[in-house]
Amino acid sequence: MVELNIVMGDDLVTKTRDLAVRYFGDDKDESLALVLQLALAMRCLWSQSVQDKQNEVDEAVSNWEFSESSVTEKNTDTIKDWLFRR
Repeated sequence: MVELNIVMGDDLVTKTRDLAVRYFGDDKDESLALVLQLALAMRCLWSQSVQDKQNEVDEAVSNWEFSESSVTEKNTDTIKDWLFRR
């Protein structure tokens, strides 16, 4: 077993406690740990599904590629005018 220290905002802590109460009956440390463990397991399974099985379930997959910037000394004024129209 791995021990993790996780910093979470108040909103996320409240929602995690709500899930622990809803599914495990209380919001003790053990129940909170189970909620986080299940959330991590679900995320890992989803990621694996997308990587390995996207063709079987038609999961949308995006690959982002960026071409070289076309900004040069000559067209910076044109770009500024376009971005900051008056």
